[in-house]
Amino acid sequence: MSSTGFITGMYVVLTPLLALVLFRARVAAAAWAGVLLATIGLALLAGIHAGSVAGDLLVLAGAAVYSLQIVLMERFAPRYDALAFTLVEMLAAFAGLLVAALALGQLSVPRGWTVWGALLVTGIFASAFAFLAQTWAQRRASATQTALAFSLEPVWAAIFGFTLAGDRLGLAGWLGCAVIMAGIVVAEPSAARAVLRRPRRAAGIA
Repeated sequence: MSSTGFITGMYVVLTPLLALVLFRARVAAAAWAGVLLATIGLALLAGIHAGSVAGDLLVLAGAAVYSLQIVLMERFAPRYDALAFTLVEMLAAFAGLLVAALALGQLSVPRGWTVWGALLVTGIFASAFAFLAQTWAQRRASATQTALAFSLEPVWAAIFGFTLAGDRLGLAGWLGCAVIMAGIVVAEPSAARAVLRRPRRAAGIA
């Protein structure tokens, strides 16, 4: 893997920084520790290799915009209906992408059921439903908590790649998964208590 995977995951770091700069949001020391661990885990999981500087900067810009979206949702999602908020968000994304496609001359009608199927899956499930779930969740969670939860994305990708595609991560990759999980547990003591509570319940311990 290239450095792209690591740079994309940098929204874990950028999110609390943006929340601090834009809204003076207080970030607990435990959350900062979790961010640090998650960043180390992402580096181990993705691998850092030389690549295109321009490409890396574009990916970093994308991660920054994603972080900004998470921070703004923490600010505004609790004020509005989740469904209406998601609808406006999707319409704004549609308008922006339409303008970009027209400007680049790349607007065309997709051909083939495979393409249409991919568009429906990514448009409905990976976009609309995903943003709706995020909007609902961020009415109850902070931007830093959300970014840390999103840092599990490469972990799940690694797990499904291992089980479904036969990918083999090696020691560094699996260590990265473990460090990311540790970062989330450190940042979220309630999650740590839940993890410890389950084995006790299974053993019949109060």
